[in-house]
Amino acid sequence: MDRSFPVGPIRPPSEASSLLLQVTRGCTWNKCRFCVVYRGQGFHVMKPEEIKQNIDNMAYFRDMLVRHAENGMINKESLYRELETLTGPELQCFYMVYNWLLAGGRSVFLQDGDSVALKPEKLADVLTYLREKFPQIERVTTYGRASTLARWSVDQLKLLREAGLDRIHTGFESGSDNVLQMINKGLTSEQQIDAGKKVKAAGMELSVYFMPGIGGRNFTEENAEQTARVVNAIDPDFVRLRTFVLKKESEMYDMKLRGEFTELTDRERLREIRDLISMIERNDVQVVSDHIVNLIGSLNGRIGTDRQKMLEMADLVLNLPEEKFRLYQLARRYGYVENYSQMAAVPGSRMEHFRTVADSYGYGEDSGWEEHINDVLRQYV
Repeated sequence: MDRSFPVGPIRPPSEASSLLLQVTRGCTWNKCRFCVVYRGQGFHVMKPEEIKQNIDNMAYFRDMLVRHAENGMINKESLYRELETLTGPELQCFYMVYNWLLAGGRSVFLQDGDSVALKPEKLADVLTYLREKFPQIERVTTYGRASTLARWSVDQLKLLREAGLDRIHTGFESGSDNVLQMINKGLTSEQQIDAGKKVKAAGMELSVYFMPGIGGRNFTEENAEQTARVVNAIDPDFVRLRTFVLKKESEMYDMKLRGEFTELTDRERLREIRDLISMIERNDVQVVSDHIVNLIGSLNGRIGTDRQKMLEMADLVLNLPEEKFRLYQLARRYGYVENYSQMAAVPGSRMEHFRTVADSYGYGEDSGWEEHINDVLRQYV
């Protein structure tokens, strides 16, 4: 009997130590002009029986480790003998479960892009089974499109919460209807607000994603202002920053080539983030900058207590002269720093290299510097 289980292509950075349980495949919409993750793939909702079998397979590998444990230690000799009987895919799945347990085995993330497309009653049954098989689990989270969440009632979402779903991640990208239409997001800001309020009313944590720069030059102010409007209407637990990176394989790159979309600079995208933080009125909202594409990696905090600190952190970088700004961009994009205060710790030889790279582009308006930075960013998305 095959004991392997499927794993989807994406998860939030905050779920790096989570076990990945696939509930659906692909995305229900799959038409966003900026996204290329699921291009060429159809959407498929897995049957509860199929998902439960995958949970059983995960439990099988957990139990395998238990069988070879003696006095709290793994008998590697006997374990390796059994591992030799596994196929390649099974061995990969074993190590996924092993590494998850090694990290504590406390969280699970449901994949793929819109797991709540599985009817709440069926998904609740799966969640109950998952919790029974792995009673040590402390948190279960998933992605969910706002348009799908808006279809379900508060009572249906409460059913998910009671069965053990703790948090929903949803990619709003923008709260501007003009931007949502431009990127072909397939929903409106009112659907975002409806979905967000329902999730909160159901008692689950809500994590929404904002893409500074997704509106381009035409909608840069509106992107921040209207996103703040949506956030203020919902009061989500988290606003996660995902600075927009234009993929060359996307429809939006074609829009750029046709002159229909103008990318923002790194400095302008940071200004959008600053504007959003300044306009959020909900004190309990936590801003989270947990991805390398964000220019300031430690721009984190609760609006009610940390707003000023975050604004000052952004202003420090925004006000840098161009030469220092470029050096910071490179140090940040290559993972040496989280914020500007850490620049002094960057090795001198590395800083000299960064200076050589920055100066090689010149400092004219058409220097090509921003395109160089965007090429660096594309390796991360």
